[in-house]
Amino acid sequence: MPQYKYQVKKGVKWLAKFNYGDPNTGTTQTEYKRGFDSKREAKDYEENFLENLTAENEEEEAPYERTFEDVFQEYLMSHKREDIKESSLRTKHNVFEKHIFPTFRDTPIADITDDDIAAWQAKMKSVVKPDGKPLSKAFLRTIQSQFNSVINYAHSKGYLKLNPLADIKNMGIKDKRVEFWSADEYEKFAYYAMQNPHYYYAFEVLYWCGLREGEMLALTLNDIDLEEGIITVNKTYQRVGRQDVISTPKTPSSVRKVSMPAFLCDELREYIDMLYEPEPDQRIFQITKSTLTKNFQNMTQEAGLKRITVHGLRHSHVSLLISKKYDIFEVSKRIGHKSVKTTQDIYGHLFDEVQRTIANDLDSLRRG
Repeated sequence: MPQYKYQVKKGVKWLAKFNYGDPNTGTTQTEYKRGFDSKREAKDYEENFLENLTAENEEEEAPYERTFEDVFQEYLMSHKREDIKESSLRTKHNVFEKHIFPTFRDTPIADITDDDIAAWQAKMKSVVKPDGKPLSKAFLRTIQSQFNSVINYAHSKGYLKLNPLADIKNMGIKDKRVEFWSADEYEKFAYYAMQNPHYYYAFEVLYWCGLREGEMLALTLNDIDLEEGIITVNKTYQRVGRQDVISTPKTPSSVRKVSMPAFLCDELREYIDMLYEPEPDQRIFQITKSTLTKNFQNMTQEAGLKRITVHGLRHSHVSLLISKKYDIFEVSKRIGHKSVKTTQDIYGHLFDEVQRTIANDLDSLRRG
């Protein structure tokens, strides 16, 4: 079986993880031990362990006492670390390093109680950021979710006889705020954005097609069919460690074809003509998310509009579609959600307004 290396503060360590047949029960078990200085040491541990199993009456070794960090590392590998996007992995590590490991890193996973978790929650709620504000309830929920993932994994693997989360209420709240602009508000923004064409066309694609920022920033000439009016979404862009990284989209359902209105095709023709001999596989918007956000907020302030995020343009697109009474299935498919339920969970309250409009239309029909 392979050995694995993992990051520690002063470099890397190696761990051994392998399956073996238990001669007493006849079942397949998993052995896991970390803290080795080299791959060879981890391999030697595995070989010695398996050799010792051949003796029927040998003295049983004391089971390795897994710490919270041990289980965290195993949890990551169980989800195939190579399948986790680098940006997501960095975010996960930051949450654990700053908010979870200081309390639980070296604690044996089997020793964590509901009282320990409640005390940690109280500590998190008392944290004050440099600006004097506490951690947002939405971020507290994110921290809790990351913590729960490791505890639930440990329970599923049998490392915990009882799940200490059973009697614990999650801290924070899910962030269900969906901030968006009306069509009139976006048109006002677009008027001010025109003064910077490089960003204006990017914002047009985001608003009129409902793409995610990473999807828009990854677009190449090969992805845009101006004759058919189709944008093919099959990758996403992110900036990781000062490097441009192109990877697969958020979910398999994110791979899709999005129809463009004719005027947007005309605008993209104008924009592409402005580029200097672009290559077919070259990103047409040579900007990053940070510069996109900075310019977006500056233009928003100049236009005198309420502050929303760049992602709010995607919300604004969905709001526009819903206001036109498009079917939720078609809306979900257009924006690349993995299921209609996801769309309903995020935008359900907007469909409530459509229902009221439908009821008013039916009333008008009856009353003549």
